[in-house]
Amino acid sequence: MSSPLFTTCPGTILVVDDDDLFLRVCTAVLKRAGFTVEGLGDPRHVVDRLKNGRFDAVVSDVRMPNVDGVELLKAIRAFDVAMPVVLMSGHPTVETAMQALEHRALRMLQKPFEVDVLVDVVTQAVRSRSSNAPALLHQKLDRALATLHMAYQPIVGTNERRTVAWEALVRCREGAKDPMELLKLAEETSRLHELGRKIRDTVARDAVHLPDDALLFVNAHPADLDDPHLISPDAPLSRIARRCVLEITERASLEEIDALQSKLFSLRSLGFRLAVDDLGAGYAGLSTFAAVEPDFVKLDGSLVRGLPKSGKQQLVVASMLELARELGAQVIAEAIETEAEREVLSVLGIEWMQGYYFGRPAPPFQYANESLLKAA
Repeated sequence: MSSPLFTTCPGTILVVDDDDLFLRVCTAVLKRAGFTVEGLGDPRHVVDRLKNGRFDAVVSDVRMPNVDGVELLKAIRAFDVAMPVVLMSGHPTVETAMQALEHRALRMLQKPFEVDVLVDVVTQAVRSRSSNAPALLHQKLDRALATLHMAYQPIVGTNERRTVAWEALVRCREGAKDPMELLKLAEETSRLHELGRKIRDTVARDAVHLPDDALLFVNAHPADLDDPHLISPDAPLSRIARRCVLEITERASLEEIDALQSKLFSLRSLGFRLAVDDLGAGYAGLSTFAAVEPDFVKLDGSLVRGLPKSGKQQLVVASMLELARELGAQVIAEAIETEAEREVLSVLGIEWMQGYYFGRPAPPFQYANESLLKAA
């Protein structure tokens, strides 16, 4: 029978040991077995690495300075209740073994051990992680929802020379590194409606800080249109609907939404206005424009980057602006970062603009008391 050392075992492992030689040996053995391995000599950085990476198991020494293996196990459990952890010790004690069992260590290995034993135990750890994958995704989303908050980016009117609106952008302190990962988690766990409700309720709570004469743009996944909460008059965001613009993203097709026109009519009846987000970069293109008949159109950043040096891009933007005007929609250019981009857009006739040039996303309405930004 072939040795486990020559069997490919997919999985990403974090090995923790302050003994540099032993750390290098363990890392080499597991890499030879087919694992992706990262070695770490300081246990104080383990939780940060777990938050910023994707690991299937942790293998850690017990006796280390600053943080011992059992303390590290407790810290990992506070962050991830299901992460498989294998502890290693040259001098295991009954007390240490009981603490490891209490905090659900997968195994305690006594040094020295055969390399085949290490590979077998780590293989078991990866398999246990895989079997718990659905639960782990829900756990990550739970952490993300618990720490969800909104940042707000100003949209300025060059004619008005002031902030005319704010876009609400979702952020999380735990569970998801960025909005796209958060959205993917919600899709994979079939919890898009829960995420959408959390976002809208958070925006409604923050809106008490919104200046009375500025609009509030809120992103809506097409799947949100199938959620009765969105069109309920009693929903928190519905109570301020006349100050809100729902941005319908083009990341998914609207063709699967039943009774789309009826739902859009219901939203408008509540007072919501509608926007097509990322026009020029998404799935449905101009067909989404025609289906939604938006009040606002947001040009994708790909049309803005490089605009000052591209006559073709300028022609595309000018054509979209003319089409939007004929259909009665206000055009907003986003992702503006330079004075040259702002100047060309202004010459083309874009009156509403958004991007780092004017202001970065910030806690609720950091710029609320500023009547003028770089709109000139």
